[in-house]
Amino acid sequence: MSIQLQYNDNYSEVYGDTYINKMNYLVKAITEYKTGEDHFNVFNFEAGLGKSYTVDRLLKYINNDYEEWDNIIEAKYLIVKRFNEESIKSAKFTKHEFNPNSLAITHENWREWMNKLDDLKHQKIIFISHQRYISLCENEEFRRAITAGRDTLIIDEKVMFPVYTYNDKRYSKMFEILPNGLREILIEVCRPLNEFIELQKTLKHTNKVLSMKFKVKKEILSNYNSEMELALNNSTIRGTDNRRWFLKDFLRDINLLYTNQSIYNGGNISTYNPLHKHWGLENNLILDASGGIDGVYLSNPEKFNLINQTRIVEHGESEFNIINFNSSKSNIEAHDQYYFKEIASKIAANKELSDKVLIVGNKDSSKRIREELLGLKVDKNEIWVDKEDKDNDPDYDNQPYAISWYGNLIGKNWASDFTQVWLVSTPNIPLEQYLVHYLHYSDEQIGNKSTQIYKGRFKNFYFKSIQEGYIAAEMYQSLKRIQRVAIPKGKFFIVNADENITNSVLSQMKNSNNRKEIELDFVKALEQERERKKSENKKPDQVDKFLDYILVQDRGTYKKSDISKQLSITKLNRVLSDSRVKTLLNKRYKIHTRSIEVI
Repeated sequence: MSIQLQYNDNYSEVYGDTYINKMNYLVKAITEYKTGEDHFNVFNFEAGLGKSYTVDRLLKYINNDYEEWDNIIEAKYLIVKRFNEESIKSAKFTKHEFNPNSLAITHENWREWMNKLDDLKHQKIIFISHQRYISLCENEEFRRAITAGRDTLIIDEKVMFPVYTYNDKRYSKMFEILPNGLREILIEVCRPLNEFIELQKTLKHTNKVLSMKFKVKKEILSNYNSEMELALNNSTIRGTDNRRWFLKDFLRDINLLYTNQSIYNGGNISTYNPLHKHWGLENNLILDASGGIDGVYLSNPEKFNLINQTRIVEHGESEFNIINFNSSKSNIEAHDQYYFKEIASKIAANKELSDKVLIVGNKDSSKRIREELLGLKVDKNEIWVDKEDKDNDPDYDNQPYAISWYGNLIGKNWASDFTQVWLVSTPNIPLEQYLVHYLHYSDEQIGNKSTQIYKGRFKNFYFKSIQEGYIAAEMYQSLKRIQRVAIPKGKFFIVNADENITNSVLSQMKNSNNRKEIELDFVKALEQERERKKSENKKPDQVDKFLDYILVQDRGTYKKSDISKQLSITKLNRVLSDSRVKTLLNKRYKIHTRSIEVI
């Protein structure tokens, strides 16, 4: 007998059986399907539909109704949430009334459970964060303990495995941290990396993406490792904990760079940890709203079975405004003196008194947006900037303006009742990182696949799918932070010049047809100024110059040599053979061997 949850919410009222059947299909996939340990069913239920809440409801139902569901009570679950706060919230919601067998493992209680790993098997439901899931890739003992007797794994949202990057900036910082006696060791171990970066700069390979495998002598790497470990153990590195953490990270990164495939672009050399792969149980689900447009799953169809879900939420009463401007970080920086001022002005001008506005960009732009809003006399108490320090910064507290950044919103619902959202930049990441994500998900090496770039995009289909899919997925997830209701009535503003990306994003929002285009005034003004200067600097066409001269002359004969000299025309015969000149031949003038006769 299958479990059928009952629904009495806004979505079920509006969409009826279409919604109910969709959610109960998810219930069935959790309770009845078996994928096998190395396979994952990826469900792209649209953002805001309540898939996470449905999972929590199901687990609470199973955890509390022993008598009715004896046939499945032996099942145990591991749920991977994006953040610890979500894990804690879900654990509280799903726990049994009398037997607390639903547990959230966080950084606060991890050490406690490390000392009693055998007790984890008594927990029917365990919640962990994405970060914990990644760390368990590297620790088989703890992974076995946390998965023992467990048969169902549910990962909420896409897992972003870390990328490890080396560049001049990180090298210089490490050089500064180390005492003089250790700097020569650093120079030696980093020499192959630094020489490669310098070579690419000399060759002006600023936009090339190159797949590399770096080598260094074993004794050099071994000496570096032992000296750094010794320095950490005997407190040679003095100062803040941040300096010691940086040294530990750098030590790890150097070893990964000399062990694994690396990708170079624009002064960055990035690599990955091959242990960072999806691991599973008997039944594995990934719930990723943007799974249908994110190319990572396409790179490994044997492992990831994408089960596409039709969109049901109607967006016909919402308004979509497209601002056609290249909102990459570099282009925004190039127009810094104009861009933020006008965007902030448009945000303020479009806000009605009752509106709550979410502004999403890159983290670096959050302060500028706030400054410009303050310059427009918006009260500082009406603007909330998302938390950089999650333990000490204030939570959102009903301010009419909220500023956040990509990568910090997925899985969070504090903006669900907002009426407007502005995407003021494009969530690009360094080019080489897209290929590292390919390494994470594909279980393959780059090999001889082309890493060539054309107009900022990879030529290779899979790499391009990951690149464009990453951008579109981040934008879609950010747009859907607001109006998480059955019939959204919001205003969505997207600053982006790539039509393919915009169409991909809006394809995920049913009936998003009410679209308008907005021009930026400064873009129009700059274009007009360019045209004016172009017109001023344009040299007169020699044919035009000749016609302007000859058509105002009195009747008579004029020497070709005099005309050439006066008009600075070096090849008059070529001018005279032009079709525009021939049109008036024998009507206004005649051309002779050495002269031109005006008639």
